[in-house]
Amino acid sequence: MRLSDERKKLLWGAAKTFREEFEGSPAEEYLVGHRCLDQETAERFSLGYVGDSAPSGFEQYRGTIAVPYLRRGALGDWSVVALRFRCVRPECVRDETGAFLDEETHTGHGKMQSMAGDTHRIYNTLALQQESDEIAVCEGEPDTWTAAMCGLPAVGIQGVKGWKSHFDKLFVGYRRVWVLADGDEAGREFAETVAHRLPSGLVVPFGAGLDVNKTYKHHGREAVLNKVGKA
Repeated sequence: MRLSDERKKLLWGAAKTFREEFEGSPAEEYLVGHRCLDQETAERFSLGYVGDSAPSGFEQYRGTIAVPYLRRGALGDWSVVALRFRCVRPECVRDETGAFLDEETHTGHGKMQSMAGDTHRIYNTLALQQESDEIAVCEGEPDTWTAAMCGLPAVGIQGVKGWKSHFDKLFVGYRRVWVLADGDEAGREFAETVAHRLPSGLVVPFGAGLDVNKTYKHHGREAVLNKVGKA
């Protein structure tokens, strides 16, 4: 879907506002303190926080991490083609003592939210522009951040229904496409569906109850890289 100039301007301005509110916010505390994301990676992906000064039209996303879908044109110009939002509201991610929950409780909404009318897109297409004969495909944005932080070129897909047939062509020519599978039934379904479409696709299963981020958090960078034979 081609975006109008007005839509691009709206998304760019909102992403800039949210990024400026990230430092010292609940989003930074959640990502850096709880999910073990480093500051460099948060800045690299221009992650932000939707706080009290949310622009008109974004008020419903207060209390979330703002996740811009960045694109860089052939002439080096940057744009934001979509914004998604990851809930970090205290009633959803913390217990009664204020500690972060391992199993979050999002009632009436999902962990991730898209704007009305948005379409499924590949997250972090910049990885497709890197000079590499291997690439990782993750389920969701947080695992993409973690894989990239570990040094893997990685893109994110919004679940098994987020894959579109024209995505196949983007992965032609890679020697290996690592499809990183969360350690649950939905994760395996996602990975097997994607890998089946790609001649060089290979499912990389994580342990039961684990994903890329949880593996990094509990076992470190080498544990993630071991999965793709890089450590």
